[in-house]
Amino acid sequence: MSVAGLARKDLRDTSRSRMVWGLTAVFTLCSVLGVSLFALVGADGATAIEAVGALTLPAVLLVPLAAIVVGYMAVVGERRSGNLKLLLGFPVSRLAVVAGKVLGRTAVVAGSIAVSFLAAGVVGTVLYGGFSLARYAGFTFATVGLGVAFGGLAVGISAAVRSRGRALALAVCAYVLLVMVWQPLVGGLHYAVTGSIPGLEVPAWYLLVERLSPTMAYQMLVEAALGVPTNASIFSIRPPAATTAEQLGGGPVPVHLSASASAVVLALWVVIPTLIGYWRFRSSDL
Repeated sequence: MSVAGLARKDLRDTSRSRMVWGLTAVFTLCSVLGVSLFALVGADGATAIEAVGALTLPAVLLVPLAAIVVGYMAVVGERRSGNLKLLLGFPVSRLAVVAGKVLGRTAVVAGSIAVSFLAAGVVGTVLYGGFSLARYAGFTFATVGLGVAFGGLAVGISAAVRSRGRALALAVCAYVLLVMVWQPLVGGLHYAVTGSIPGLEVPAWYLLVERLSPTMAYQMLVEAALGVPTNASIFSIRPPAATTAEQLGGGPVPVHLSASASAVVLALWVVIPTLIGYWRFRSSDL
């Protein structure tokens, strides 16, 4: 069975899960409520872009969590049930199994996000007189990228361990580190190096380390798509903003701090955990 065949099988099996339909329903409800926020509170002069930007923080909280829930049992669940031994009895490589799981699970997450944002886009069009299609599409693709990044991370964890408990513990730790506390930790590193907390003007290395997190890379992609500042950090220690020459004390912005570099960061969060998971899985005793 090819990687594509394994991915299609995993996609079919996962998409039948009531959990996935429940996650899609929660995504849709939160997206519709988020885009309706300004209309619900009666804010005068609220724009469609502001309404879309209000979805950034809920997306950062919910999308990684959903992707982890969908992906963390991908391989270790098959190991527990005994299906993995049966599957590997056919001419299927372990690399194909891991790659198929990554493609199948991330496709499920991407589909859930697409459905929920389609519904939110319809509601936003009615409430605010229409979105900029290009900006909204950019925001949607960035959010799909966030989900795919955490989906790949979750499947990599699932392939690397032998038990459900270890997979769950590592997945929870990854969520807390990358979603909750990454920016404060980087801020602490800035304080240790410079003796001050980060302000509007910061060194380039600080911004680089900050954006190694998929959530902060996602924020940069959203700001590039919408053209307005957003906030994707729960414990924000400085005003979030796309990189400008003023932040760096003058001079050109390095290419590794661009929006395209943030897209590369999201891609690496799929590739690197998958390769590490496969490296552990290929020699694991089933």
